[in-house]
Amino acid sequence: MVNIEKFIQTRKRLKMSQMSLCTDICTQATLSKFEKHQQVPAFDIMIALCQRLGLTLNDVFPINVKARQTYNEQVLTQAMRELFYQNIPQFEELMNQVEVNAMVDSELPMYQIAQYFSTVILKQDRTKAKQIIKKVDIVGLNKSHKLLFYAITSHYYYQCGQFNEAQKSFEDVWRYQKGTTTVDHSGCQAATIYLLAKYQMSIKNYKYAMMLATYGIDLANTSDTTYFLENFFWILVKASDTWQSQGFIVNEMIENARVIAKIHKNEDILQKISQRKGEK
Repeated sequence: MVNIEKFIQTRKRLKMSQMSLCTDICTQATLSKFEKHQQVPAFDIMIALCQRLGLTLNDVFPINVKARQTYNEQVLTQAMRELFYQNIPQFEELMNQVEVNAMVDSELPMYQIAQYFSTVILKQDRTKAKQIIKKVDIVGLNKSHKLLFYAITSHYYYQCGQFNEAQKSFEDVWRYQKGTTTVDHSGCQAATIYLLAKYQMSIKNYKYAMMLATYGIDLANTSDTTYFLENFFWILVKASDTWQSQGFIVNEMIENARVIAKIHKNEDILQKISQRKGEK
């Protein structure tokens, strides 16, 4: 049962009008329909509205033990989406909302992959990464999660100075990825390609990195998604810096990266673009 009364009471207690609450989140009509018990907004809209009120989804959607699987699954799906958009504050906020003690086996792989990605790629915390690796049931992962796991692991090995293992992990993932004909709309496939391209940038194999970034852009067009699209453009920009490239092409790639990063709220790419402009 939806606890809309608590939602409304909290809004009024904070002296927030419907207009001020829904600004930059949804239309006032959407919020009004929700408060009148006529329509429940999309999941990401509800998260944003609750956060602005200082509520959690559990406050508005009380759940019993049986329903927790659906709740965790929804939160994890949205968390992965924000991670793949690299909206890190939103990702971390959602991960804090996961009810770890109520997690069932089917939800664990997504949770572990999200943790592993964040720990290795964002935080470069090798100690915690090693702990996560020991807990992951690799055999039980689906193909998309398994490829992403090993793509992350190539970076983990590289950070540990295990360069032969890193290269082997990269080659294995790329070989399997090239043989994949299906398009994964969850974002795992785009994340895998991004990490492969990022790895090639790390070892200064810029032409290979550009090829993988181009592959990632084609994948985005095929899947009609924008996961890591700004990163692919940025890799092309950085790789282009290693030899003579036409300035207007590089500038167009920078602008593409900037626009998409702004939509995704990817502060890392936006900061890099700003620093590049400052250097020039």
